Amino acid sequence: MIMYFLKLNISLILLFCFYKLMFSSDTFFSWRRATLIGMYFIAMLIPGFDCSDWVNNHPGMASMASDYASIILPAVSVTSEKGTVVDWEIVALAIYCMVVSVLLLRFSWQLVSIIKLRNKCQIGYVNGTEVYLLEGNESPFSFFRWIFLNPEKHNRRELDEILMHEQAHCRQLHSIDVLFAELFVVFFWINPFVWLLKREVRLNLEYLADSNVLASGKDSKEYQYHLLGLTYRKNVATISNNFNVLPLKKRIKMMNKKKTKGLVKMKYALYIPLVAMLLVVSNIEMVARSVTGIKHDVATVTTSVEQQRNKKQQQSGEVYTVTEIMPTFRENVNLWLSKKVKYPAAAVKKKEEGRVIIKFIISPTGEVQKPQIIRSVSPSLDKEALRVISSMPKWNPGKQNGKPVAVYYTLPISFKLR
Repeated sequence: MIMYFLKLNISLILLFCFYKLMFSSDTFFSWRRATLIGMYFIAMLIPGFDCSDWVNNHPGMASMASDYASIILPAVSVTSEKGTVVDWEIVALAIYCMVVSVLLLRFSWQLVSIIKLRNKCQIGYVNGTEVYLLEGNESPFSFFRWIFLNPEKHNRRELDEILMHEQAHCRQLHSIDVLFAELFVVFFWINPFVWLLKREVRLNLEYLADSNVLASGKDSKEYQYHLLGLTYRKNVATISNNFNVLPLKKRIKMMNKKKTKGLVKMKYALYIPLVAMLLVVSNIEMVARSVTGIKHDVATVTTSVEQQRNKKQQQSGEVYTVTEIMPTFRENVNLWLSKKVKYPAAAVKKKEEGRVIIKFIISPTGEVQKPQIIRSVSPSLDKEALRVISSMPKWNPGKQNGKPVAVYYTLPISFKLR
């Protein structure tokens, strides 16, 4: 789950940065809307999309997986001194969930506030359009098919512009984009790029609505002055489509921008190689956990592509390298190992430290079988790592086609002297 979370957020960062670099200045607002929402779905799908077979069958990719296993793959650190063990993952998760709860309550309250306002407001008609009549000085806004405004605060020309703007939001269902962006912020608040992406989504929706007003023949300068006149009015909720949503400077600049030539749309195809690259990088981590071993006394990892068979060709009873559902430890593996591993006295005396990588099999019933060293540091550290791995309790087994199967697993243990 943690790895899925990390992959999702990294994918979102790269996709957003590419968007800002390549597309944020053109006037293809509908294309940009599809691209922005598409980022969310692509980021969610990439961590779970399995193309490990292709990675396994290409020597260059398999070599990268091997390097990842030996250098980057997360390791359990064991020091020569023992103190109170604090499960920082649980602490961090508790804090994270607390913030998510607060943001979710805020989001829910905004929804309730809009519904309560709708039930409170009287229904009126402006130019034949049903609206909910505001009594105060709030800014006009819309939420799905509901349009809220105070007709007494605007002249006829302004009312026409407001209705065109908000009807564009309603007709094109912009509130779906807004809610999706807000929910992503709730659950992935720790990533600053999620907040930037939400702002970009909101701003592009305003570009779409503004272009709809100007396409009807309204005077651009008068419309811009109208927007400036509403700048300091109160907004009801951030999840609604507010007529005067900031930043106005960018909206006005975009209104005065020359239309981008249609041929430039071809650049959106550049997202295809970027997504393909993200898929490969995401799968390298899965393949890295199944790297094959070498001799016990060699301190480097080599990967035999021939040994990493295509999982579709494996027969019943064989050990899988990658499965649809990989094995998981039933406890916190870092905390469990930090309690069980003892730094050998001989290694402390000789000042031996380093990263031992162990490969083993998780059986269909969850037992750890056939542990072996694939990266050695010293005999004493290797022996301790093997001892602890061999004593591990049952795991949740890996599954292929819904059935438990035997799976290779690789686990690094880092020994550090203080």
